[in-house]
Amino acid sequence: MDTFRKQEALKPYFDQSYGCAAFSSVAKGGLFIVGGAYGAGDIYKLADDGTVDTFVCKVDLVQAVAGAVLGGEVYSEIVFFDTEADYDRFMTGNFEFSANVKAVVLTASAEANATTMGNKGLQAGLTTEGTEVTGVNPLAEKPEYTKGMKVFTLSLGGFMYQATVGGQKFIIKK
Repeated sequence: MDTFRKQEALKPYFDQSYGCAAFSSVAKGGLFIVGGAYGAGDIYKLADDGTVDTFVCKVDLVQAVAGAVLGGEVYSEIVFFDTEADYDRFMTGNFEFSANVKAVVLTASAEANATTMGNKGLQAGLTTEGTEVTGVNPLAEKPEYTKGMKVFTLSLGGFMYQATVGGQKFIIKK
């Protein structure tokens, strides 16, 4: 989660979100028309001032995709929850659909993503330190969410191309 805390654009989310699920490392791979991903993460409740995180439980991310896919990558992901009700809905273990276009070469990446958890928009960079998250409206008075959630990812490295549709499942380990 430290990588995401360093992103100045995410400060409003850490300050104002009820909680988050953070995945420091998600491994993704695919060959020709099928692919998948897996990552283990932690769920936190965030303090009102965004400074103290309360660990709640572990969570697994499992993803299956179909379409043009070749290679593998590793990335970090964080999901913010706007309210306690949004957090509670996530804790039931939800399933989300996505459409992705992405290219990763070592630590350089470019991607666009549309999901039922919110569009991430275009993101590009050469390293996690050099990549700034997108999908944040700097003029908004408060963080923006889709269905009470907002997702951000940072590519850590790999060599992958994908133009896919798929689903993502979160398995809560209480």
